[in-house]
Amino acid sequence: MAASIFISYAGRDLKTATSLCQALEAAGFTCWMASRDIPPGENFQIAIVRAIRAAQVMVLVFTQHSNHSEEVAKELALASQTRLRVVPLRMDDVSLNEAFAYEFATRQWIDFAVGWDAAMAQLRQRLAATLEMTPSVEVVSLAPPRPPRTTRKRSPVGLVAALILIVAAVIAGAYLVASPRLKPSVATAPAASPPPAAKPPPAETNDVPY
Repeated sequence: MAASIFISYAGRDLKTATSLCQALEAAGFTCWMASRDIPPGENFQIAIVRAIRAAQVMVLVFTQHSNHSEEVAKELALASQTRLRVVPLRMDDVSLNEAFAYEFATRQWIDFAVGWDAAMAQLRQRLAATLEMTPSVEVVSLAPPRPPRTTRKRSPVGLVAALILIVAAVIAGAYLVASPRLKPSVATAPAASPPPAAKPPPAETNDVPY
């Protein structure tokens, strides 16, 4: 199985290397370990060479055991030949032997003596930058929250007053329906008598005396 990170470690540091591998894979990286990823019956040396050539970075678990491990020295030499970037993790405060002192003269260590969590955070940052990994971020459209709908609470006094008004209106309506309608009294002025007819003027008589 091809993986981006080749973990180099001494056999006696298997527990530390396994914890490191699990932490990196939980963070989204793909790792390769000889004790886990070499299937039964496969040539051990050929599998390691292929894994180093397929990897993009080597993480070296440096302890007092790997400081004197010939297998780790071979893996480091092969990484140098293939120009594979190596990130050394200093687990123990020990002096480097000549081979490691030459290889890591200009390399920056990640010191796990300061604490596992802080060193792992630094390692994840370094590997993400080396592998040019962009963490997947789910984009969520955030709409402004709607204000909660509030219901006005009516005071008991207001409810009682409204109830009284409703009852009064019902009683008044019932009274008006049951009682006869009252016609409003309108003062009527007496009818004016027609004006007297004008007396005709007296007829003109031509009384001519005889």
